[in-house]
Amino acid sequence: MTITIMGGDLRQHYAARALSALGYEVSIPPLKHPLEEAKVGDVLLLPVPATKDGRHLNAPIDNPPGLLALASGAPPRIFGGGFSGGFMKEMRGQGRRVTDLLDIPSFVEENAVLTAEAALGVGMEAARRTLRHTTVGVIGYGRIASRLTRLLLLLGADVLVFARREDARLTATLDGAAAYPIEEMKTHLPRCRLLYNTAPAPILDRETTGVLTHCAIVELASGKENIALTGAPDVTLTFAHSLPGKILSASAGEVIASTLHQILKKEG
Repeated sequence: MTITIMGGDLRQHYAARALSALGYEVSIPPLKHPLEEAKVGDVLLLPVPATKDGRHLNAPIDNPPGLLALASGAPPRIFGGGFSGGFMKEMRGQGRRVTDLLDIPSFVEENAVLTAEAALGVGMEAARRTLRHTTVGVIGYGRIASRLTRLLLLLGADVLVFARREDARLTATLDGAAAYPIEEMKTHLPRCRLLYNTAPAPILDRETTGVLTHCAIVELASGKENIALTGAPDVTLTFAHSLPGKILSASAGEVIASTLHQILKKEG
C-alpha cells in the first residue's frame, strides 16, 4: 500500500519515516504540482490541522493549494485533522472516505499527553525557575489540564486548579492539587509564579491579571483577544499553541503514523 503525504510541518516528515518502517510505500509529491499530476498512492495523509484558514492546505510554502481542489484529485481514502463539515460532505459526495484524526479518542489522548509534556518546558523557560516547590496555577481541568497537573505534581510543584465544574474540581483534588472555583481565582492567584490557561474563554481579564505579581502566564488554549494584561513588567505572557508539532514533532509524527496504521489494519 502506498501512502501519499502532503503539507504540514515536521510531524509529517516523522510520520513518513514511521510509516516506511511499518512497511508502507510513502510518497511526498511536490506541492507546486497539481495532485492529479503526481504519482498518487492508495491513501492521502493531510496535516493536522489540514488547513489554518479554512480554504488552503496547511503547508510551509507561499500560496499553498486550495484544500478542496487538492483533495478532489486524491485517492478514495483520506486522513488528516480538523476538517470542516462542508469538506467532509463534499468528499463523501465524491465517493471518498475521510477520517478526521481529531475524532479518534486514542489520537486525541496521545496528543494531550504530548502537549502537557511540552508545556512543562515552556513554563520553566517562561518563568525562569524550577517547578519544584513553585506554586503553579492551572485554569480549566479538561484532558490537557489534568495531564499537565499530574506531571506538575510529580515534579514537586504546588498546583492550584481553577475550574467551573464541581466534578472537575473534585477530580483535581483527588489527583493531589488544591482546587477552587473560577470565582475565587483573584484570591489565590497572587501565590502563583507560573499560570497555565487551558480554558478557551475570556477568563483572564485585566481585573483578574491585575492581582498577579512575578508570574509567567502560558496560554495553551485561547487567542490574544481572551487575555488582558495590566502591563506590569513582572507578569509575562507566552502563547504556546500546537506544541506537539513545534516541540515534540518526532513523537507527534509517530502518533500519526501509529493511528493511521491501526485504522488501516482494522479496515483490512
